[in-house]
Amino acid sequence: MENRKLKLKELRETRKMTQSEIASLLGMAQQTYQKIESGKAENIRISTLKHICKTLNVSSDWLLGLTE
Repeated sequence: MENRKLKLKELRETRKMTQSEIASLLGMAQQTYQKIESGKAENIRISTLKHICKTLNVSSDWLLGLTE
């Protein structure tokens, strides 16, 4: 979970976006996105992970810290 947390925050900050902006882009509530980014959402559906990766144009391996 820690890798996901760091990667999502890194991605958001690189794009100079707020949590609200990313959440809106993903079609979810800001609070939901905040939980995912902070690592407080322990169980994320695979469909949600796929949606995040597709929308933000990143691989799941990168997001999960398996590749650079």
